[in-house]
Amino acid sequence: MDEPEIQGGGEWLVAIGSTWRKGMRSNTAAERSTRPPKSVHRFTIRDYERLVEIGFFGPADRAELVDGWLVDKMPHNPRHATAVDVANEAILRLLPDGWTTRSQLPIRLPGHKAPEPDVVVVLAPKQRYSERHPSEKDIALVVEVSDTSLDDDQRLKLPPYARARLPVYWIVNLTVHRVEVYTHPRAGKNPGYRQQTNDAPGQTVPIVVGGVEVGSLEVNELLP
Repeated sequence: MDEPEIQGGGEWLVAIGSTWRKGMRSNTAAERSTRPPKSVHRFTIRDYERLVEIGFFGPADRAELVDGWLVDKMPHNPRHATAVDVANEAILRLLPDGWTTRSQLPIRLPGHKAPEPDVVVVLAPKQRYSERHPSEKDIALVVEVSDTSLDDDQRLKLPPYARARLPVYWIVNLTVHRVEVYTHPRAGKNPGYRQQTNDAPGQTVPIVVGGVEVGSLEVNELLP
C-alpha cells in the first residue's frame, strides 16, 4: 500500500507510523548510517523549527534533527530513563557557578543539526535560552545514555559533535557497563575525537568544564 502524502508548498511529506517524514526512511542501523537516496529531502534547522512551531509533530512523535535528517528517538525504557536522571543529577551537583545542565532538550549545531542529548552541560543561567537553543559556544560536555541507541550514538551523533568541536562527549554504555569518554575533537572532512577511554565500574570519570577538571564521578554512580 502506498504511504499517504500531504501536498503543500511544492513539497511532499510522507506519513510513516506515527511520525511524518519528507521522503523515505531507513529502518536498520546499517541503513541509517549511510546516505539516503537523492530523492530524500534534507531538512534545514529553519525547516525543522518551523514544523515544531506549528505543532506538526504529535505527542507520540519523538525525533531529532541530525545532519539534516530526522532521526527517530528510541522509546524510554525504565533503565534508560533512570540512567539519564541519575547522570543529570550527578553531574549538576559537581558543576561550578556559571554552569548548569539540560536534559533531552534541543541544542543547535552548525550544519542543520538540532539533536537532543540526554544530558548537556551549558553556560548558566537557564533563562539565557528562552529565545534560542544552546549552541556549540555554550556547551562544555554532552552525554548520551545508550542501550538500543548505541549504534546511533557512536556512528551517527559522534561526527557532528566532533565537527562542532564539542570538547567532551560521553556515552554511558549500558550494554557493556562502561562510560566511553571522547575528548580532543577533530573537525574537517572526517570529524572525530582523537582520544577515547572506556571506563569500567571501579574507575572514575573526570568532569572537565572549560578545560578544567571540576570533579569526578565513579562509573558505578552513572549506571542504574
